[in-house]
Amino acid sequence: MRSLFLMLAIMAAGVATAQPGRIYKSLDEVTNPDDVYILRLRGKRLKTVPSVVFKMANLRELDLRGNRLTSLPDSIAQLRHLEKLEVSRNPLSVLPNEMSQLSQLRELILWDTYMVDFPATFEMLDSTLEVLDLRSCPIHPDEQEAISKMLPSVKKLWDQACNCGY
Repeated sequence: MRSLFLMLAIMAAGVATAQPGRIYKSLDEVTNPDDVYILRLRGKRLKTVPSVVFKMANLRELDLRGNRLTSLPDSIAQLRHLEKLEVSRNPLSVLPNEMSQLSQLRELILWDTYMVDFPATFEMLDSTLEVLDLRSCPIHPDEQEAISKMLPSVKKLWDQACNCGY
């Protein structure tokens, strides 16, 4: 009961509190970058990742699906708590070496991109990355084999049909 009164007092005072379950779908909704845990910037025609994203110290999920990204910046490594990165349906063909510093990354979703190869540093993600989605990517069997050797513990999705509803 006491915590309810405290929460009401904080709200009455106009002090914002972080909402880890809130899904932000626009940067216009963000008043404090530290409050953002889930950010979905789908289909916004972005050519680059807005710099404010890298100030979101608590970001856990970043969805950049369906934009115009051809690459991700090295500063992606600043997102130390990132667990899920979705960059599907972008003309993306290269990832920065610095992504290997994302030690909390569990899911990397790259379906329908031009990804065929990964930096050698990605082997550092083998112990934490759980799912690597490469469906609808133009990956040759030799490249699949190289990726499998680099990330033997990771579940890789190569040819399964996507039922994601996008």
